[in-house]
Amino acid sequence: MTAVAHTSHYDTPYGAFQLNCYPARPDERLIAWCSADTLLLEETHQRGTPGPGILVVNDLHGALCVALEPQALWTDSALAVLALRHNEYANMRTQTRIVWSTEKPPTVPELVVLRIPKQRPLFEYQLSQLAHLLPQRTTVLAAGMDKHLSPHTAAILERYIGPTQRHRGYHKARLFSAVRNERRAPEYSGTATYHCEALDAELCALANVFSREKLDMGARFLLEQLPTVAPAETLIDLACGNGILGLVALKQGVASHIAFCDESAMAVRSARLNASRIFPQDSSNISFFQGDGLIDYCGKPAQLILCNPPFHLQHTVDDFAGRNVLEQCSQHLQPGGRLYLVANRHLDYQPTLRRTFDRVEKFVSNARFNIVLARKL
Repeated sequence: MTAVAHTSHYDTPYGAFQLNCYPARPDERLIAWCSADTLLLEETHQRGTPGPGILVVNDLHGALCVALEPQALWTDSALAVLALRHNEYANMRTQTRIVWSTEKPPTVPELVVLRIPKQRPLFEYQLSQLAHLLPQRTTVLAAGMDKHLSPHTAAILERYIGPTQRHRGYHKARLFSAVRNERRAPEYSGTATYHCEALDAELCALANVFSREKLDMGARFLLEQLPTVAPAETLIDLACGNGILGLVALKQGVASHIAFCDESAMAVRSARLNASRIFPQDSSNISFFQGDGLIDYCGKPAQLILCNPPFHLQHTVDDFAGRNVLEQCSQHLQPGGRLYLVANRHLDYQPTLRRTFDRVEKFVSNARFNIVLARKL
């Protein structure tokens, strides 16, 4: 396993564990657990439900799964899974089964332990799926930090699951419990669509995809520059979301082979759905990868990478995840390869890129965004 730099001692009712954030950095400012995790673990311990009877949902760094050793983790995030695997190994815990957000949990749990996600569409989608899985009287424990909770959290739980109790707060976190009743829950897919003029087609995005209801302004600015980009054989759409950059590049002849990469299972599935519908004849020239940036990328080295990187790390505004992704890019570019990166003007990625690229320059800018061109000579 890869060594990590920062450890955090976490005391729980199930024992004490050393937990690390992922991706790790020498001056780590975040810890791998929060008060919402503590509330969930304390309540679960009081109920006495054994780990094999528990389904964990949205564990961020493994604090819940390492302690509970549940039947499965239902998650959208490859980064969350990597964090979990590091922490399971460090604490000599058994590996938790992973169920991606694009799949349905295969077994019926006795108890659901859920970290409330920041994205309300994802929360409602998960509750809608759970409502059709859970028998009556099954409890869903849900918790989140106050600053990320909607004032309608209890009402949302009640709408999909059943009678809901709002429990005590603890260190700016809140716990809820909902008991599945006999009422039929509403259907909710969480899928959104918008019309993309550059493709003259509708683009769909599942519940946890960035900018799912409209074209992101940074992506729009990068699309406007595509006619000036020299063509390449293979292009990687990194942090692809619904696949907008790679799909437009394919239509405009910027590249003939496209690889869509994202850490979100729902993003990769959305890109796959859009590609198969808009370019059904090009399926052999399109590939998809889910993981931490390009660490596990096993496709062809590219001549071109387009990237609109994330500037959030889980719930935190933090460009470290974006920088971590960019440091991997030069390893997957052929000599002469180029990276076009669009980012908010206040985020200076050029020092990061200069560590791994031979030439880095500002390509173009507007009032909100810079596009940086990095070359591997």
